[in-house]
Amino acid sequence: MYLFHITVFITTCICLTNAFGIYGFLNTYGLFLKELTDALDLFDAASTLTKWIKQPLDHFDENENRTWDMRYFERLDYWKAEGPIYLFINGEAQASDALLRTGILYELAKETNGAMYASEHRYYGKSQPFKEMSTENFAYLSSRQALADVAKLLQEIKSLPQYKESKVVVVGGSYAGNLAAWMKLLYPDLIDAAIASSAPVLAKKDFYEYLESVSDDFEKHGSSGCHKRIGEVFNRYVELFKTDAGIKQLKKEERICNSTDMNKPENKQLFFLDKAVQFMYEAQYGNVESINNYCDGMKNNSLVFAFIDDEYDLWSQKTNCFNYNFDHMIENMRQVDWVMAWTYQTCTEFGYFMSTSSKKHPFTDNVPVDLYHTQCTKTYGPKFNEKRVEEGIKRTNDMYGGLTPNVTHVVFTNGDLDPWARLGILEDVSYDAPAKMIPRSSHCRDLFSNKANDPEELKEARNYTKYLIKKWIGADKYEKP
Repeated sequence: MYLFHITVFITTCICLTNAFGIYGFLNTYGLFLKELTDALDLFDAASTLTKWIKQPLDHFDENENRTWDMRYFERLDYWKAEGPIYLFINGEAQASDALLRTGILYELAKETNGAMYASEHRYYGKSQPFKEMSTENFAYLSSRQALADVAKLLQEIKSLPQYKESKVVVVGGSYAGNLAAWMKLLYPDLIDAAIASSAPVLAKKDFYEYLESVSDDFEKHGSSGCHKRIGEVFNRYVELFKTDAGIKQLKKEERICNSTDMNKPENKQLFFLDKAVQFMYEAQYGNVESINNYCDGMKNNSLVFAFIDDEYDLWSQKTNCFNYNFDHMIENMRQVDWVMAWTYQTCTEFGYFMSTSSKKHPFTDNVPVDLYHTQCTKTYGPKFNEKRVEEGIKRTNDMYGGLTPNVTHVVFTNGDLDPWARLGILEDVSYDAPAKMIPRSSHCRDLFSNKANDPEELKEARNYTKYLIKKWIGADKYEKP
C-alpha cells in the first residue's frame, strides 16, 4: 500500500494487487485474491453469479435519500434446504468470485450444504457511490456505513422464504476480519457466528509494534547473523545521508533519480520506509523458509534491493530510476481509487501508522509518525491533521471495544509471524469468543484451503475453526454423511 498502503499492503489479506507507491504495494487483499485465483479450477466460475443491491448513501441520516449500487456474488450449488448462509466480507480492494471457489468459507459451505455470498465494500472495486474520489465525497466512507451495507444485504437475503431457518456466518480477514467481528457486535440478532482472521481490531496511531514484530521474525527465523546484518545495512544508509558525497554515492548504488532531492526530510523518510517494506513483506506474507532464504541473499550485499513493478509509483520507467519524491507519490495516489479510499480510512478511523519510533528493531529511526500525518493533510486537506486522526481512532475504539469487544460466537485467529497480530485479539475474550494463535503462520493464511507444505499447526487451526462454526450454528444436522 503508498505510505498507508505500506500500511495496508501491508493490511488486508486479500491484498497485494498492482503496486502503486508504498501503500499500493502493500495491499493485503490483492495478494490473498491472487493466490486464491491461482489455485482455482477456472471452469468452476460458472456456478457464481454477480448481483447488485441498492444501498443508502447514508444509513444514519433520514434526510439523505441518495442511493448507490453495491456489488456482491452468489453461489448456491451446494445449498440445501435449511442450510446456513456464509458471507465473505471483502475489505479494501475489489471483490472477486474467487472468494467463493476455494478457502475455508467454501469448505464450510460444501460440508454443511450452505449458500455462499461475498460482498464488496463501498468505495472499492465496482461498488462506487460516486464517480469522483473527492474529499467531500469520502464523507460517506466508514466502517460503520460498510457494516450497515452488509446488514442490509443480509436482511434482504434472509427475507427470501428458503432462508427463513438458515443460520448466518460471516467471514473476513485483516480489516475485513474486523468487520466480521463487528458485525456480530452491532447486529447480534442477524449474525450467528463469525470468523475474524488476522483482524487488527485495535485502532492505533503509532503502530511501532509492527516493525518490532518484523525484527523478531528475522531474529528468530533468519539465518545466523541476519538480524545484525540488517542493522549494518540500515546504519550504512544513515551514514551516507550525512554528506553530499554520501548521498551522491547512495543515488548511484540505489538507482535513485538525479532530480530527487534526498536532503528533503520527507523524501529521505520515504526511502527508509521503502527499504523496510522489503522485510515487512516477508514477515507478513512469507514463512520460516522464505525469511531464512531472504537472509541468505543479504549475506554478501550492502544494499536492500527494492521491488520494481511496471506500476510501482516510486519507479520511473522513463528514466529507469527510483523517484523518492514524496509530493510525486501523493499525486500518483490520486490516480488510484482504492488507495485514496483506504488512506482516507486510516486518516479518519484507524491510524495503523507503521513508524520506527521503537528502538527494538534494526531499521533505524527514520520513519516518524509525522510522515503519515503529512500524507493525510497533503492528500485530503489541512483539516485532516493529527488531532483528527486521534479523534477518529478514539471514536473507533469506543464504538467497537478495541481488544475487548462484547461478542460471542466469534473466533479470532492470528499467525505468530504476522506483525498485524500485535493489534489483534490473542487471548480468549470469553469461552464463546476464543482466540487462536497459529505457529509459523502469516497474515490470513487460515482462510486458505490446505496445501501440502502448510505447517500442521495451520491445518489444525483450520479444522478447529470449522469445528467451532459448525458447533455454534448446529451444523451437524446439515452436514453430509
